[in-house]
Amino acid sequence: MIRALIIDDEKPARDKLLMLVQQHFADRITVLAQCEDGEDAVKAIAAHRPDLLFLDVEMPKLSGFDVLRKSDLEGIDVIFTTAYDHYAIKAIKFAAVDYLLKPIDIDQLREALDRVQAKHGLSGGAERMQRMLEDVKSGITPDRLSVPTLHGFELVKVAEIVWCEAVNYYTVLHMTGGQQIAITRSLKEVEETLEGPDFIRIHRSHTINLKHLTKYIKGSGGQVVMSDGKTLDVARLRKDDLLARIGNR
Repeated sequence: MIRALIIDDEKPARDKLLMLVQQHFADRITVLAQCEDGEDAVKAIAAHRPDLLFLDVEMPKLSGFDVLRKSDLEGIDVIFTTAYDHYAIKAIKFAAVDYLLKPIDIDQLREALDRVQAKHGLSGGAERMQRMLEDVKSGITPDRLSVPTLHGFELVKVAEIVWCEAVNYYTVLHMTGGQQIAITRSLKEVEETLEGPDFIRIHRSHTINLKHLTKYIKGSGGQVVMSDGKTLDVARLRKDDLLARIGNR
């Protein structure tokens, strides 16, 4: 049974999340306490030592990130809850931490809890969280990402990602040197995090790093050849965007 705290300055949000947990996940999770501000949260974390925090990002006095900076996070997982999808979410996504946008959807909550249970008890959580907090403080997406895998997490250099492949509910990162890393994030989440001049979706199953593109082969949609020697199809509807991006480089 996962022991959790709900931390949110808005009572309706706390009540809604508690209702979802009690109605749908009572056999998996028990809520130890609710906190209406960051200061109470820091005290509750120290007193209860929970397994999981449902933590609001935007709160008066102490933000959700401030709460984490002031707390001992060893052995604690975090699911952020927020109404704001801004730059900080990029760091959260790849810190092996989950987040839920308000209003919270039951299916997203189920997926987040599945991920927490799948990696519960793995080491490195506190260090991973510290890196995420440093990334949030800097306000930029880091050039190294802490990516959640089936067995924990790995640090990868963004520049060494050659292409990304959707495989069921996971994404495989194809790295330089032939390494493949399966991460517990969808290709859409990966694409959103890696958005910028270097990465582009060329197919429903493929996002590529343009810096590793070596050749484009003409066709209905065409094909690309990557630096690892892999030839990938380009969807017909994505061809013009790809050619425009190549032409602007």
